[in-house]
Amino acid sequence: MRTIVLAAAAAVLLAASAQAQDTRVAEFQNLFISPCGEPFFASKSEAYPIVKWFNGADANHDGKLDIDEMRNDAARFFQILDRNRDGVIDNLEVNYYEQHIVPQILAPPDTGALETGIVRVVLQAPKAGDLDKYESDPLNTSHTGASFYGLINEPEPVRSADRDFDQRITLKEFLAHSDRHFHALDRGNNGYLTLASLPKTGAEKDTKTHR
Repeated sequence: MRTIVLAAAAAVLLAASAQAQDTRVAEFQNLFISPCGEPFFASKSEAYPIVKWFNGADANHDGKLDIDEMRNDAARFFQILDRNRDGVIDNLEVNYYEQHIVPQILAPPDTGALETGIVRVVLQAPKAGDLDKYESDPLNTSHTGASFYGLINEPEPVRSADRDFDQRITLKEFLAHSDRHFHALDRGNNGYLTLASLPKTGAEKDTKTHR
């Protein structure tokens, strides 16, 4: 009888622990992926995490994000992605990014999190035709991969910087891609971005959070 009671108590504790973990996941389910691919998280009670990204990238805190500030933000994240510090983001580092830094891009957006048995989305470097589509319609119109959580229609924003398809992303390529993002988002040709001028991501539209 004692063994049965202990087993039952252990089961209750495990269930409570799992429920608490599910609650923590739910509390931090709001995700924003910056144009260069960096994830930012926030709870439901906080502002949508695009605010965290924008305020961090806006180095002089004037409420305007210029092209140099956006490049500096991309350069900072490049250093995080370049795990072996050789000046290049290689396939192993891209795979680490996809699987450990922002695994949400490998899952359909309506799942909320990766689950056992989920089918991985094919997120390779874009083909030539895909680049033409990006140039004509660069802003977010897709629910695939990172596109659902970001401002740019790129399912995999890090791989997308590899424009010559050699599976090696240099800092020069990464910054050039940041410049393309800036010009795509600066729809009024103002020379700067404001938080209010940025479109809402698919994820933000699905939440009740504010900016």
